[in-house]
Amino acid sequence: MRVRSANAGPVRQRGVTLVELLVAMAIALGLVLAATAAFVGSRQLFNAGTEAQAVEDALRFAGFVVKGIVRQAGYTDYTPDHVDAQGAAIASSANPLASSADPLDLDIVGARNTRVRGTGNGYGRHDSRGVNGSDSLLVRFFGRSEAGGDGTEPDGSMVDCMGFGQAGPGAAGSSSAGDRAWSFFYVAEAADGEPELYCKYRSDNIGRFKAAPLVRGIEVFKVAYGYDGNGDGIPERWLDAAQLEALAASAAKTNDEWRKVVGLRIGMVARSAHGNSGPGQGGELLYPLGLAFSGVSFKPPADGRLRHVATFTVMLRNAAKDPQP
Repeated sequence: MRVRSANAGPVRQRGVTLVELLVAMAIALGLVLAATAAFVGSRQLFNAGTEAQAVEDALRFAGFVVKGIVRQAGYTDYTPDHVDAQGAAIASSANPLASSADPLDLDIVGARNTRVRGTGNGYGRHDSRGVNGSDSLLVRFFGRSEAGGDGTEPDGSMVDCMGFGQAGPGAAGSSSAGDRAWSFFYVAEAADGEPELYCKYRSDNIGRFKAAPLVRGIEVFKVAYGYDGNGDGIPERWLDAAQLEALAASAAKTNDEWRKVVGLRIGMVARSAHGNSGPGQGGELLYPLGLAFSGVSFKPPADGRLRHVATFTVMLRNAAKDPQP
């Protein structure tokens, strides 16, 4: 057995070479880059998921509001709302079904490819360059008053597009079609250019109107009307507002055609607030009313924004015209 001498020199230690150091640094740098890429990727995935959820939430809320209001179209309550000082039962018994040439007397009416002013009771004109070709829709219906009151307090069962309760007619024998509530839907651009679905409503009882954004990011709002020409309650075809009015024999008969509408097909396109950092997303052809309505399409710019389409059909519950004798 060999024993190391006590006066032997120190043990020589071998260091790393320059090549080994460079290799180690390269491996470490690769690990850092991989971790950074994974972090950036996960962040982009998180942001994309958040944007997608926001778009879905926007469409879900917009659909909830629009469907709820459209189902109220033409509502009239013939049960007593309240009792007046003389003990007479007062009901929303006005007959809004009589023929009229005024389009504002209709329960459902709209315009194709239109811009709508935020004040006044107008719903736009056909082909007046709506935002991305968007349509407008006006819905009217009677409200419902609190039972046992004086008729001025709504019971909350009937609301306008802003969610404000609408009271029924307040005086016995004086109710008319003009007492109905108003709800307008259309697309307009905010100050920063972002499209929004707007609600216009009557803000007081003296006829002033006010508009407010409902949902940000709704860039297309399209409406097709189910036309029931033979009166069996089933739509034979679906028309836009201009096509429907073109069926009228004269301008005075236009409202008669509107009163043959028994259902609405509504489509919306919502976009995310921001574009992603990847290749430009967009440019694909979208069909707001579904593939069955291939003549109604929208081609967005390739701006990297996520877009979703929502389409739904609402059949009208209430009569739009007097029954045929």
